[in-house]
Amino acid sequence: MYRFVPTLSLLLAGLAAAPLASAQSFPEKPTADSLHVLKRGYTLTQPTPENLLRPLSTDRPDATESPYSVDAGHFQFETDLVRFNRLREDGQLQKQEIALNHINLKLGISRTTDVQAVVETYTWQKTKNQDGVQRQHGFGDLTLRLKRNLWGNEGGLTSFALMPFVKLPTGSVGSGKVEGGLVTPFAWQLPADWNLGAQLKATLTHDEETEQGFLELAPSLTASHKIYRELAGFAEVASAWDTRNSHWMSTFDTGVTLGLSDNLQLDAGAYLPLTDGTEASWFLGVSFRR
Repeated sequence: MYRFVPTLSLLLAGLAAAPLASAQSFPEKPTADSLHVLKRGYTLTQPTPENLLRPLSTDRPDATESPYSVDAGHFQFETDLVRFNRLREDGQLQKQEIALNHINLKLGISRTTDVQAVVETYTWQKTKNQDGVQRQHGFGDLTLRLKRNLWGNEGGLTSFALMPFVKLPTGSVGSGKVEGGLVTPFAWQLPADWNLGAQLKATLTHDEETEQGFLELAPSLTASHKIYRELAGFAEVASAWDTRNSHWMSTFDTGVTLGLSDNLQLDAGAYLPLTDGTEASWFLGVSFRR
């Protein structure tokens, strides 16, 4: 009897300690708050470790930008390998354009901020107007952007960022004027693996005919969901409002993305016009991170 009591006591103590040992062996998934603390000290010169990287998030292929920035010290490459644009008005083909390797180069400089350079590597353009048919080709404009995430970078139901940008006339194809503005991307993680995105883009752009600047406002709303494993699809309505004459242009955008690894993604899709005088677009692209 007296020998049994110590044995029973040791057994009960072992059962009580088992959950603690299990918790130590299998730590809980880091929360947004804990990741915020863990990643605070990483910078451009001291990159974020691989095991702390947030999931790959790209500004393509839909028009709605991502509010998530690139992790500090890491580089991200996003490009239209090829994009074909076409504009029809009154049943007549007015414009054709082929864009090759229009790249968005991103570099994470802090936990909440990245810098970007959008390079229009090559564009071939054919336009029909009152003077006849005009053809242009060559290097396009350079757009510089800075993305600052205000909340939700490390997780949570919502995320929001501010992204000012300036477009510089560096090539033979483009408006030939300096343009700029601000993008406000927002993301919302919905139940059942649905993702909702929205933004308002305000651009001070240039009218070639009047040689005057004007404001263009471009709201968009997108939804995405996984189709099978790493294959996902998106559907989007994107618009642009010309404040000079209250003219709206809208497209219905749809496509798919395929994740080949944690750092590599392919995409393809189309922007289909919903209003007159709006371009249609078909594209194939790729994004990767290192």
